[in-house]
Amino acid sequence: MQWSIFNKLFHFRFIYSFFYAAGIMLLAGGCNSSPQTDPGFFNSTSLDGWSASDSSYWSVQNGAIVGHSTHEVKRNEFLWSNTEVTDFYLSVDVKLEPNDGNAGIQFRSKKFDESGQAVGYQADVGKDVWGRLYHEHDRTYIDWPDEGEKAVRPGDWNHYEILASGNRIWTAINGVLSVAVEDLFGEKRGRIAVQMHSGPPITVHYRFNKLVHHPKIELAGLNEKQLEEKLRTPLSIPDGKTLGNRKLELKNNDVVVFTGGTNMANFRKSGYLETLLIAANPGKALHFRNMAWEGDVAAEQYRETGFGGWQSNLDSVHCDVLFVQFGQMESIQGEDSLPGFINDYKRLLDSVRKDGRKIVVVSPVPFEAKALQLSGKRAESIPVVQAPVDKYAMAIKQMAEEEGYVYVDLFRRMRVPGLQEHYTTNGIQLTAKAQQLAATLIMKELNLPSVYKDAYEPLRKQVQKMNSLWFQYWRAGNWAFIYGSELVQPFSRDWKDRNHRILPEERTVLESYLKKAEQRIREESDKL
Repeated sequence: MQWSIFNKLFHFRFIYSFFYAAGIMLLAGGCNSSPQTDPGFFNSTSLDGWSASDSSYWSVQNGAIVGHSTHEVKRNEFLWSNTEVTDFYLSVDVKLEPNDGNAGIQFRSKKFDESGQAVGYQADVGKDVWGRLYHEHDRTYIDWPDEGEKAVRPGDWNHYEILASGNRIWTAINGVLSVAVEDLFGEKRGRIAVQMHSGPPITVHYRFNKLVHHPKIELAGLNEKQLEEKLRTPLSIPDGKTLGNRKLELKNNDVVVFTGGTNMANFRKSGYLETLLIAANPGKALHFRNMAWEGDVAAEQYRETGFGGWQSNLDSVHCDVLFVQFGQMESIQGEDSLPGFINDYKRLLDSVRKDGRKIVVVSPVPFEAKALQLSGKRAESIPVVQAPVDKYAMAIKQMAEEEGYVYVDLFRRMRVPGLQEHYTTNGIQLTAKAQQLAATLIMKELNLPSVYKDAYEPLRKQVQKMNSLWFQYWRAGNWAFIYGSELVQPFSRDWKDRNHRILPEERTVLESYLKKAEQRIREESDKL
């Protein structure tokens, strides 16, 4: 028995030592950051290791991948490599015919949908975009210098180089440094793909020379220190371009309506967004009506009998500018329900489209997993932690672009790590402080002044009072007695004259209070 115990201890120590040594070897191998050329990336003879939703556009000719179309290309076409990259150096020769076409090289990217559309970084190819850095299907312009474009030989082969290390990205065209950006919020891992842009017939050749993982930091004759000195912050916007949307233009006496679920409904309590919009439009009398309702989703907006529907409510206040936000709670239904949600959203917005009415589609905000787990529940037991709200936000963006609506990407701006320690009360609903943050970010997305100043506080207080009066007027607790299903009840009529209904008259008194509240708002705004 003693021998048996000794024997077991011996075997235990042997096994422990073996796995300890193996772990050290694995760690050593995992930490190896020496340059590693990838010979399997492209074999120069076939498309083995590459895939596309429509392979008819792609072939291999004379050692190069060729994307070719003799007809109008209806959508962007992508050919995806199976190779995933983190830190890498890519050398590729590119020829575009005609040069006024458009193409690109995706990296650290992923597929956006079943059609193979991409989201992620793109090293751009084409007239006026050569060598520049774009973010496909999400953040648009990242770095937009002229140097690469100036070095291009139109209609000929051009040597394209991409170097990515952590947050740092550089590109070079024909040995001339172009992009040099430090992007703290971009993807650090993803796949490589090549693009043939939608539009007229086009032919683009990609002749890959070398893919190196964990490369030495050097490019265009510059060493790491010199490349570091060239780094810029993201979003060097080209002349004539803006970040995302055009500036939202509001006219005098515009009626601005906010719709959506709980988060949008709660905006009325803080008044930050209305205040910033007023401050950004001096001298204009703006009217704000928060018509968001807790529990509303794109598929259904339940209202009491006699209350009227979503469309008629908007028309009743003569809505000129509509802010609408859906998608957060719907994402709990999962990715399979995404197509149905988008169809519902399109149908809803189609019902309120009118000449001259501006529609601003605001993305859902992220769920806050940490706040949801404060209750002690395990993450896997909380459905919203696993909800693909990011995919819903991306699909909403695509829908807004296709339908011609202004899109506000609040999701991307609020998912930045460390933006705020806790920005929700329960993982879902924004805190008052986060509402101020969200209002600021919405203004940034609309290219409007976004800094909230202490001098705005008196104005915000008046906005809060007006919002409270509007809520009492629009969502009166006795609505059923005024216009709904309780019209014959005693409480809706005069005690002495049963034919005289007093509640509707009492409600109309609030209209005069609303006008006075809006006048006080104008007086405060004139002081700014």
